Amino acid sequence: MYRKEKLWDDSWWFDISDPNKQELQSLQEDFALPRKYLSYILDKRERSRFDYNEQIKMGLLIWRVAVADQKNGGFKVLPVSFIISEKYLISVVDSEAKWVIQELRKLLHEIKQTRTRRCSSPITLLLSLLWRINDQYVDQIDEINTQREDLANYHRHPTNKQIAALSELSDQLVYLTTATDNNVVAIQQMGLSSNSDSGAFQLNEREHAFLNDVEIETKQSQQITQDAADLVDRLSNTYNNILNNNLNDTMRFLTVWSLILAVPPIVSGFYGMNVHLPLAKGEFSWITTLVITLILIVVTVWVYRHYRSK
Repeated sequence: MYRKEKLWDDSWWFDISDPNKQELQSLQEDFALPRKYLSYILDKRERSRFDYNEQIKMGLLIWRVAVADQKNGGFKVLPVSFIISEKYLISVVDSEAKWVIQELRKLLHEIKQTRTRRCSSPITLLLSLLWRINDQYVDQIDEINTQREDLANYHRHPTNKQIAALSELSDQLVYLTTATDNNVVAIQQMGLSSNSDSGAFQLNEREHAFLNDVEIETKQSQQITQDAADLVDRLSNTYNNILNNNLNDTMRFLTVWSLILAVPPIVSGFYGMNVHLPLAKGEFSWITTLVITLILIVVTVWVYRHYRSK
């Protein structure tokens, strides 16, 4: 879907949601975009980046956002694309990340209601949207932390369900940490472009200060995500230690019982041979074998406990 909407003065917003090849081809022709821009937009695995083209005086920002995974539950990370210039903001968003466009429309509505001039340019509008996306990252990390705290409430050993849930959390945090790391790189590239000697990507003092604020917020979301990943890793290590200890206890128990159960066959084997043995004659000689068996079992258990106590 290809829509055009006026922002203010002579600024425009082009909303391209779930685009097809024909719409992307029209976008390239209308704004003389480089071919590599389209390849970046079409790549679902593209990392966050900022690339400014001095010839057309437009910059492409790829930003990774987290969306709810309706099929498998939890979150997954997708790239969204923004093409920015002095008068235009072009958003190219997949249908799975439509909440980004919803946030952008909500932001525009708030600006028009308050008639603020803080977002008087497409770049400040984009930076305001990135600020809100960072808030969304923090909300998702809070949800993951709540799930981690629930998984930390185990009794003697974690259940298979808890182990599977912890594994899913760990996988989600890998994607989230990678996304926040890439977003930090992208916002830093934007800052470097605005500070370059060529001066092609120019920002005024307010825009530059806003860019620095967004960079700080992006780094904070990066740190929060990394802290959550570290806590999940520690909980995973705790699970592993508990499971290993339980396995060691089980193997120790089986080893002791295998030694205890090996005693009766040894005694009965000796007294079952066709040779003369002490205490082997008499009507109640079988009781003697039982007594010898019990004595050997008691000695075996005592030796095990004695060495275990040391």
